[in-house]
Amino acid sequence: MMTVNGSFEPTRTKNLLYTDPQLSVRTSADGSVRLIGQIDLTNGDAIAGALNKAWTKADAQAVDVAELKFIDLYGLRALAVLSDSPVGHPIRLDNVRPALRKLLLLLDWPAFTMA
Repeated sequence: MMTVNGSFEPTRTKNLLYTDPQLSVRTSADGSVRLIGQIDLTNGDAIAGALNKAWTKADAQAVDVAELKFIDLYGLRALAVLSDSPVGHPIRLDNVRPALRKLLLLLDWPAFTMA
């Protein structure tokens, strides 16, 4: 088993959707997306574009944020716009860390649900 950006799953079982020095975005067979690293002003638009392409091709169900180390408001906005198009419903975030959960509860943003 090899480690990729802190992930302990073999690379061949996950499809790389996007990568930069701060973040890797991978898709899995069930259509969910996994964020590994950091999202901020420098990569928010690129991530939104990559996720938009992924969700127009497949029936994405959730975003796993267990390995997301940092996200700023710009990054949250980049994810939130996906709830309008192409998804058309709130984005389900799985494995939300306590600090991010607290922020999302304070924002009360209808673009997200948490599992």
